[in-house]
Amino acid sequence: MTVAVIGGGAAGLVAAAFAAAAGADVTLIERTTDGGRKILISGGGRCNVLPSVLAPERFVTDSPAHLLRSMLRAWPLHEQRAFFERDLGIPLALEAESGKLFPQSNRAKDVRDGLVNFARERGVGMQFGTSVTTIQPADGGFTVQTSAGDIAATRVILATGGLSVPMTGSDGTGLRVAELLGHRMIPTYPALTPLLGSGHESLSGVSLEVRLRSKDGKRVTETSGGFLFTHRGYSGPSVLDISHVVTRPFDVASGFSRTIRAQWSPLNAAAWEREFEAPSAAIATLLSRHLPTRLAERLMMECIVPLDRRTSSLKRTERLSLIESLTTYVLPVTGDEGYKKAEVTGGGVALDEVEPRTLESRRCAGLYFCG
Repeated sequence: MTVAVIGGGAAGLVAAAFAAAAGADVTLIERTTDGGRKILISGGGRCNVLPSVLAPERFVTDSPAHLLRSMLRAWPLHEQRAFFERDLGIPLALEAESGKLFPQSNRAKDVRDGLVNFARERGVGMQFGTSVTTIQPADGGFTVQTSAGDIAATRVILATGGLSVPMTGSDGTGLRVAELLGHRMIPTYPALTPLLGSGHESLSGVSLEVRLRSKDGKRVTETSGGFLFTHRGYSGPSVLDISHVVTRPFDVASGFSRTIRAQWSPLNAAAWEREFEAPSAAIATLLSRHLPTRLAERLMMECIVPLDRRTSSLKRTERLSLIESLTTYVLPVTGDEGYKKAEVTGGGVALDEVEPRTLESRRCAGLYFCG
């Protein structure tokens, strides 16, 4: 059996190595000169390899949820961890704050190099600096047309990724090829991306831990973690995790009508009520115990509360306005930073046209997807 793997990222490298280990003659085709470039920039250059707990309900899909659950369970998390630690020789360490597993070395390059070497040691042939133009079904397999000539294969694994971070080599080729081969495509959109918003330029550089909430029809999405005001809008893990709610194509067409609400500290409305019961305390001081001073002062000004106001003279309307801003602040969203800064691409090949356990196409026998 001859297998052509299109794309030399993490998924392509693993797929190629496992196919070769099973006895296939494997060629991996990668358009960049080295492959694995997204690995190198993931996790701030540290590479968050795996989650410590697999929670299928936290994953987002536009396809039936049970299909995604089946795919996630096909390779159990403990086996994945064993693959990195035993087979690649890369010990992992838990980052308690995020619940993610990183290489103990905190070097993404160790992961990329480990995957490349693992594939090579199992006999995978690698063609770097080679672009795929199209894939044509042929008798008993496929003809893969590349910038370096045609390659015949009995099986093809599309592992090209999407459109995000084009500087790493992602250009949407795999999506176009899948569509040409008969697959229905879910409209793509930038996900895990910073968001744009106006009116908070003076807070640029302010960062804090927050809770964010947004409603997608009947579904409420909540995230928590770091938040950063930028000169163009908002960023940080909490923003990236909730960005898909407002970047989906049907929201773009309606002018980003959805809103995101922020709770600026762990304190809920009842807790803030108790804070404001402190006798003759300075409001600005109370807020600054839990928020950056610039944000605290901004909220007071928006609520038309004098900066020298004390709890003893705080009006009921002022207190209610402050509590609302502290716990359900509306963040205006006008757009997103696009694929250039998006960590992943939403949408793509519809999962109901893919076998959940093997990832083989239901439209084109011998074609597989990953990555």
